[in-house]
Parts: sequence; C-alpha cells; structure tokens
Amino acid sequence: MSDMCKINADISQKSFISLILFLFFNASLIEKCKALKIKIEVLDFINDINILVYNRFTEEICKTLSKAHDVCTKWVCTHDATFASEKYEFTHFTRKLKRFNMMTSIQIKSSVIKLKSDVRVLKMQLNMKLQWDVHLQQIKMNHVTRMLTLSYLEVFTWEVIFTKVRQVYSAVMRSEIAFEASV
Repeated sequence: MSDMCKINADISQKSFISLILFLFFNASLIEKCKALKIKIEVLDFINDINILVYNRFTEEICKTLSKAHDVCTKWVCTHDATFASEKYEFTHFTRKLKRFNMMTSIQIKSSVIKLKSDVRVLKMQLNMKLQWDVHLQQIKMNHVTRMLTLSYLEVFTWEVIFTKVRQVYSAVMRSEIAFEASV
C-alpha cells in the first residue's frame, strides 16, 4: 500500500468529474446526518442537500432539524466547506394543516428560518399540501420563457428560418416536456 499524499488541482465546477467528486466529498456528511438515530431522511444531489424529518409534532421536527444543522456545522468546520444559509428553505408537508402548528420556525444561530408554503426539492417545486399545482405552474412558466426565446431567435436572426427553429423546438422543448410529463 502506498502512502497518502495531498494533490492540489483545480477542477471546474461545471465539469462532470467535479460533480462525481463532490458526491464523495459530502458522503460523510450524509452518513453523519443519518446516524442521528431519529426519523430523518437525507436527499442529496451534487451540492443540494435536503433533510426530511418525520414526526407528528411540528415542534419536534424543528428540534430535529436544528440537531441536523449542528451536525452539518461541525462537518463544515472539518471539511473547509460552507453552506449558503440564505438558501435554506423550510416547510411542513401535510394535507391537514389545522392539525399541526403551522406557525413554527427554526432558530439557527442568530437567524430564524420561517415556514414557506412551497419549496424546491431537486427540480420539483413542492407545496406543503403535496399538490402539483405549484410545480405545474413553474413548468408552464419555464416553457413560456423558452418559447419566447425561440421566437426572438427567429425574429432577430435573419439566417434562422422557421424549419430550423422548429428543429430546435423538437430537439429541446419536446424532450423536456416528455420528461417533465413523466414526473
């Protein structure tokens, strides 16, 4: 077995190898969160980490999330990493809003994270009642923007003709619509 040595290398965050390496980098964080022995599920995708907590009491959920954040903070100190606390989002998923205290918030250091009616998990927009209207609205808005972009491309570029714009639409938009319809 050879000795370990430190290698300093710059890898672009946009490269595929960077995405894979980050999964190895934050694997210990995921394991530490799962080791809390509480009803918790950690979803991670590259540099997005979502912590889901299951409990009947919203106050207990907030305490559990605070414990998980403490674990994350300790991990950050030992791994030369940072969390963008301004990106933190917090919601309760339930269809019975009146059964739970929906006014709870999480105190992390000096900031309070207030409850949001909908949050983004990976590429999905989820509302607290777990209904799809917010996500579908987001998809429609994204497609309207893309269609406008294609229209501008057709109008302001003399060389682009309708058949080419239609080809781009077929290649890009239809595949996205098919993918998002399956979700």
